[in-house]
Order: sequence, then C-alpha cells, then structure tokens
Amino acid sequence: MFPFGQGGGMGGMGGMGGMMGNMGFGSQGHPELTYIPDTAEKINIAPLALLKMMKHCRSGIPFEVMGVMLGEFIDEYTIEVIDVFAMPQL
Repeated sequence: MFPFGQGGGMGGMGGMGGMMGNMGFGSQGHPELTYIPDTAEKINIAPLALLKMMKHCRSGIPFEVMGVMLGEFIDEYTIEVIDVFAMPQL
C-alpha cells in the first residue's frame, strides 16, 4: 500500500515518520508554523507625479531612465510620493 514499510523501508530512517522529521515536518506530518511579521510597504503616488514618470519613461525608450522622487514617510511602512524630477539624458 505505501512505498515504504512500517520501519524498515528506508533503512535506518524509520519509514515515512523519519523522512518527514528530516524535512522540517513534525511527528504528525504537519509543517511547523512560524510567525512571519508583516513588512509589506505601501507607496502612494500623486497622479501628476505618475504622469510625469510615465512621460519620462516613454521618452527614454530603448534606454534606461533615472530620476528623483520627492515625498515623505507617513509611517513605518507607508511612503507618499508628491512630485518627481527627471534627470537629463545625454
């Protein structure tokens, strides 16, 4: 029924329980739960700033473009972009 026996199928590993123990799973075969803090960031871009970025990007095709964003940090995870300035292309 199972590809591994009740203890001798994997040699000294103890069947499926031994194999799952080596992969980070507990004795029940469920993954261990760890807490991952939410560090997602949110960026609010003013509509005029977005249009200026799009225009600058379109003018730089097929080359890369660079510029400066002007804004402020609202809180630990939020940035607000108020205006953008294109760096001159050579």
